[in-house]
Amino acid sequence: MRNLRAVFQQEGCNRDDWTFTSDRMRGVDLAVHENFPRATRTSQHLYMNCKNDGRSGELFHKLFWIAANAFNPYVFNKAIEKITEFDPNATKYLVTCTEQWSRHQFDPEVCCDHNTTNFVESFNALTKPYRDLPVLTMFEAIRQWAMQRIGVRFDKAANMEPHQLTEYASEELELRGAESRFCYSTACGGGEYEVRDGNVHFPVKIDTRKCGCGVWKVSRIPCKHGLRVIYNYRLTFCVWLFQGCCL
Repeated sequence: MRNLRAVFQQEGCNRDDWTFTSDRMRGVDLAVHENFPRATRTSQHLYMNCKNDGRSGELFHKLFWIAANAFNPYVFNKAIEKITEFDPNATKYLVTCTEQWSRHQFDPEVCCDHNTTNFVESFNALTKPYRDLPVLTMFEAIRQWAMQRIGVRFDKAANMEPHQLTEYASEELELRGAESRFCYSTACGGGEYEVRDGNVHFPVKIDTRKCGCGVWKVSRIPCKHGLRVIYNYRLTFCVWLFQGCCL
C-alpha cells in the first residue's frame, strides 16, 4: 500500500479517498487506513466468516444477501431484524464491521454498486497463464495484456456515437424499463414526483436524480421509478441519463 501511494504521488495524484474491494486478507484494514486515511473498503468475506462460525443455511444466506444488496436503509434494517431473530450474534458481528458491505452505505460519488469480488476473480483467472513466470516477467506480461485490452476498449469508446450507451447500461435500462410498466407516477411540482410501486410509494427528485429506493443514487443509472417519471412526462431522456453519470 505504501508503494501504491508512492506511485500515485509520482504521477501527481494525492487523493486518499479511494475505495478498495478485497476478500479475506489479514492486515488489509491496517495497511489501507495507514496509507489512505479516508479510504473506504467493501468486502465479500463477511458471509464466509459467518458461515465458518456456523451461521449458514438457506434462510441466513437469503437474509444476508438481501441486507447486502439493499439500496436503502429500510430494506437493510428489515433484513437485519430477521437476521437478529435467526441469530443475534450474527447481527452483533455484522453491525460492528468497519467495511461498507451493504449497497446503501456506498459513497454515491464512486458510481459503483458492486458488492462482490467477481470482477476481480475474473481478472485473476485471465492472468493464470503468467503465474509461473518470475515476478517481474509476470508483471510485464500482465501489463502488456492489460494494455492491449485497454487499447481495444479505447478504440471502441472512441467510435461510439454521442450519448450512445454501453452494453451494460443498455441492458440495465431495458430491464428497469420493463419493470417500470407496473409503476404509477404523480407530479408534485418543482421537479418532484411520487411513484407507486405495488403498495410502496417512492419520492423521486428529477433535478438531483434521486429516488427513495436508493438505486439511482448509487448506480447513477435511472431506477424503474425514475424511468417511469421520464417516460410519463416525456422528459429529455439523455439529459437525465448522462449529466453527472458514469456508465
